[in-house]
Amino acid sequence: MMINPIHAQDDDPHALIHVVQRGETLSRIAQRYGLSTGQLSSVNNLSNPSNIWVGQRLVIPTDAHDGLGLVTIQAFHQIRPGETLRSIANRYGTTTESLQQLNNIANPNVIYVGQQIRIHADSQEVIADQTSSVDQPSLTHVVQRGETLFGIATTYGVSMAEIQQINHITNPSRIYIGQQLTIVGATDQIMGDARELPEMLQEISLNPLILAEGQTSQVILQTSIPTTIEGNFLGRTIPFFAQDDGTKHLGFLPVPIFTEPNIYPFELTITSDQQVETMTLNIQVTLGTYGTQRIFLPDDRTNLLGTGVEENEEQIMQSVVSRITQERYFGSSMSLPAASAMNAPFGAKRSYNGGEYDRYHRGADFASPTGAPVLATAPGRVVLADTLHICGVGIVVDHGWGVYTAYCHMSERLVNLGDFVNAGQTIGLVGNSGRATGAHLHWELWVNGVAVDPLQWTRITFQ
Repeated sequence: MMINPIHAQDDDPHALIHVVQRGETLSRIAQRYGLSTGQLSSVNNLSNPSNIWVGQRLVIPTDAHDGLGLVTIQAFHQIRPGETLRSIANRYGTTTESLQQLNNIANPNVIYVGQQIRIHADSQEVIADQTSSVDQPSLTHVVQRGETLFGIATTYGVSMAEIQQINHITNPSRIYIGQQLTIVGATDQIMGDARELPEMLQEISLNPLILAEGQTSQVILQTSIPTTIEGNFLGRTIPFFAQDDGTKHLGFLPVPIFTEPNIYPFELTITSDQQVETMTLNIQVTLGTYGTQRIFLPDDRTNLLGTGVEENEEQIMQSVVSRITQERYFGSSMSLPAASAMNAPFGAKRSYNGGEYDRYHRGADFASPTGAPVLATAPGRVVLADTLHICGVGIVVDHGWGVYTAYCHMSERLVNLGDFVNAGQTIGLVGNSGRATGAHLHWELWVNGVAVDPLQWTRITFQ
């Protein structure tokens, strides 16, 4: 993150360092600290006051701004893909050892994407949303005397509306000295770049940076020349799909439910005609908060709790949803499959008929009445249209690139195997078939053979 100002790292305890931002002039900086342009020029040995540049460090004597209500800027950094502790230390003019000590990091190689680390010892604690879906660097800006929201937005190269939305500001004219503003997506010219990428790799991004069990992250890589990409995460091969003549590659990282919270390696191999390069990112997986449910089946359906029944149906589903279609049919997100409220979320641990909580809910349920329309959530091809023991009357749609949706417990199917469906098309009617306790729609989403939270795909935009 960019720091402005920070305590000077020299022998003068009565000085601050101001880092020049885009759009700032020496006159504006001097006014901000209650100084004259001449004073700033003299302290910093500036021969030409009009010739300052973005990133230049200017000494600001602290006795020049006593009583102005200035506060120490929080200096934290969120680790991006490709950054190392060494590269971050170099960027901020500190040392790896200092960062390790400040952040209690025993092994500098075990830092992870999305981790918030303290840069300076006098930084205060910042509570950050580490599960944010925005895969962009963020920083904390403390409002100074004379600043406006428009000026702050201009400085960091972001829009005023973005700052308002992230910080819940309804009236942009009502900001105050000392107010802490989260700035997301500041331009690289402002933020700098601490990444150490393989030679062929120009850009890499993850969305979101930190995953909970049952969630999905999208990986996008940009290479300088045509390449092929291979990935491995949580013991699974991660397929990548090439665009732009083999220089852009997209893939998905699904995290199975019940994955233990920990830091896991994501291994990448980048291959061209001339060379092979490898890269490993550390990805944090956190605990999902999905809750519990108690389900009571009617007597005539308790036989559907048998282990053999579940294993057989799992094998059927896996044989369908583990295939990879190279063509992509879905767009940037999924729509909802029913015009009704959700009454059972993905991931909840379930107890059946008073038993142990030894199963989990693999999809999301919608409380639709019998006969209500079931809607395809994205374009795709029907690859299963059958009546199963647990799913009941069900449909599975292949959306390409390893992404599938399943629609269960219906009373009637309105499409057949091999049909191509469009988003919003009615493909069936809600029912009470299979292992159900009443009329509702059960909706699942699978990525690379892993069942994940389908509601995440309605909230996040994937490229």
